[in-house]
Amino acid sequence: MRNAALILGAWLLTACAPAAPDIEVAASFDLGRVVKGDLAVAKIPVKNLGDGPLTVAAVSTSCGCTKATLTPMTVPPGGEARLRVEYDSAAHAEDLGLIERYVFISSDDPDEDDVQIKFTVVVEAQPT
Repeated sequence: MRNAALILGAWLLTACAPAAPDIEVAASFDLGRVVKGDLAVAKIPVKNLGDGPLTVAAVSTSCGCTKATLTPMTVPPGGEARLRVEYDSAAHAEDLGLIERYVFISSDDPDEDDVQIKFTVVVEAQPT
């Protein structure tokens, strides 16, 4: 009888727990190589593994050379959005070689409300 009461209590706790979102996105990604003056673009999946809708409040970047947009900004449970990241290699006159930048996502995920995503790109000189 005591075991039945414990099981019932545990079930009630989980059954009454509010639905919560759970964001999943790669911690880092590589944009590959780009010739100076060109754009490097990637589309990264942002998943909601939770049982409540995930609402993204903001998407920002570490530098003006990078743009990031998320579509849609609300992701249903089990759903997926696309994070489009665009790096403009012409934004910095002298930058060649390995470049590191960051994208930040702020959401209502109770465990990870702010997510930082690192990306790398290799900028090569224009052929002469």
